[in-house]
Amino acid sequence: MLNSLSEINNMSAAMKLNLGSFDRIFSGWINTDITPHIWVSKIPFLPDVMYRVGKLDQERYEEHQKGIFRQLTYLDLTKKFPWSDNSVDAAYTSHVLEHLYLEGALNCISEVYRVLKPGGIFRVAVPDLDQLIKSYDPSCPEVFLTEFLEATQTLEKNRHHWHYNENSLRKILLDTGFREVVRCDYRDSQIAGISEREERPESLFMECIK
Repeated sequence: MLNSLSEINNMSAAMKLNLGSFDRIFSGWINTDITPHIWVSKIPFLPDVMYRVGKLDQERYEEHQKGIFRQLTYLDLTKKFPWSDNSVDAAYTSHVLEHLYLEGALNCISEVYRVLKPGGIFRVAVPDLDQLIKSYDPSCPEVFLTEFLEATQTLEKNRHHWHYNENSLRKILLDTGFREVVRCDYRDSQIAGISEREERPESLFMECIK
């Protein structure tokens, strides 16, 4: 686990960011999130206590037992990233941007562009707005709205606040300064190792180069 920003900035190996990873840890990457489980994991025996009093379910408790959340670096994607310009080789984010308000998502994309090295690759996976719209059934709008907004989530950070289709996401990436913005197939990436890690094949996948 990386315990300080100095350790992160001094890494000699290729630096790759997995943004908003939660419990999907990529070995050899810097895995980031804002989940409170990061802080819970730092206090000895706190996960055990929370599990016993019913504040952690079985799945999350087992993840704490495996040390999943101790491998996360806290990062608020709506703020400035703690890495220097042109210091990161690749960045990946899956089903995260839609949970940010548009302003926050634009900040995230801009910060990825800033920290990527020239030639660095950014891969984005989000729900496909066009496919979501096609799934709308006027006879039962509640089903559509629940998925569209993640309306069953009790925490604001877990709800959907914006959506993208291929055209809108491409425009944002190009306007940020990225080049060679292309739509990709599931697990088809210029970033080594993605094919072993990527999930949710129904997504819209976009990839671009700084």
